[in-house]
Amino acid sequence: MSEAGLLIGELARRTGASAKALRLYESLGLIPAPRRRGSYRVYEPAHEEAVRFIRQAQAVGFRLQELQRLFFDHGPRPELGALLNAVRLKRQTLARERERLAHQDRLLLDCEAMLLSGRLEPLCEALEREA
Repeated sequence: MSEAGLLIGELARRTGASAKALRLYESLGLIPAPRRRGSYRVYEPAHEEAVRFIRQAQAVGFRLQELQRLFFDHGPRPELGALLNAVRLKRQTLARERERLAHQDRLLLDCEAMLLSGRLEPLCEALEREA
């Protein structure tokens, strides 16, 4: 990066976020508005760090709205405690989702076992007679 900063295309390339996503993050207040050089946005290292954080947070299940609320409630650099609390709450949500999915998987295994054992054949025959 030159001392002049990064243009949007370079920041996009470095972070894996599209230029459109970068403009969205800015409009949502997730990253501060960059300085301008004419009509070009010029990003600093802090922008790159923030975008990497946003992308990582999204990768682990945070929605932009959740991040926006976190940044709105705690400013452009939320306190460590607020971030840790958000991560812990997300982990609790994921744990509940894992439990729900495990239960659903057990039900599917039961269905599969019933199908393989032929126990549903009488029911299928009755449904065919009614049709």
